[in-house]
Amino acid sequence: MKKPIINPISEKILLASVDNLPQSLILSGESGVGLSTISMYIAYLCDTEPIIILPEKDEKIDLDRGIISIDIIRRLYNDTKTKTTKKRIFIIDYAQRMTHQAQNAFLKLLEEPNSGIHFILVSDSTSKLLPTITSRVQNIPIKQINDSQSIELLNLLGEKNEKKRSQMLFIANGLPAELTRLSSDGEYFEKRVNMVRDARELLRGDLYSKLLLIQLYKDDRQSVLLLLNDSVNILQKSFVENPKNETIKHIDSLLMAYQRIEANGNIRLCLTQMVI
Repeated sequence: MKKPIINPISEKILLASVDNLPQSLILSGESGVGLSTISMYIAYLCDTEPIIILPEKDEKIDLDRGIISIDIIRRLYNDTKTKTTKKRIFIIDYAQRMTHQAQNAFLKLLEEPNSGIHFILVSDSTSKLLPTITSRVQNIPIKQINDSQSIELLNLLGEKNEKKRSQMLFIANGLPAELTRLSSDGEYFEKRVNMVRDARELLRGDLYSKLLLIQLYKDDRQSVLLLLNDSVNILQKSFVENPKNETIKHIDSLLMAYQRIEANGNIRLCLTQMVI
């Protein structure tokens, strides 16, 4: 397996953990930072073919709408009871999609570990996991890659158009998986470019324009979270160039709206409260 591009600080922590792999750990970080790839890389370094648990809907893998149910964890429980002298690694991707019942069932696996069994939880939203789980696993936060690493990745991807490179670097903001997707999926790239334009309008437009944007995004939770993230990204870069207290307050209001919407808050209400 080709070595993924990982933030140097995170990579040092990661390699130290691999040398003495704990019974259970969680890879946490922003969506697009490459958590799934890094979990596979850990298994590769351990010379082990992992078993991957993914969300399901109607007994089929569904990364968009699926959940990790208690039935899936029961199957996992049975798999881990098979005695073996070899190291076995189970990767639970999208771990935040475990239902409350599934998390309680998984907790029993953590409390009764079998020799040679290792769990890697992958999640970009660890706040949705029970504290009783997060307190029992070693957390390895995966940070964004730096600017030179992002440029290195763009070179590897073969992107030569300077305008597009600049747009991709801004949108991805240190997230290698996002950068790769922007390079390989032209339709997604155009969608994200348009979304950044909308983010600027959300920040600088008049009230009528902002309310029109709210109407446009009110039924798409994932897109509105990206929109808010882009808005924060714009303001953070603006603050570096021209520090102002009002910019910090604006960032705080965006982050508060993000947290409420991520926690299933009403999109239209949260955004309207933010702009008025």
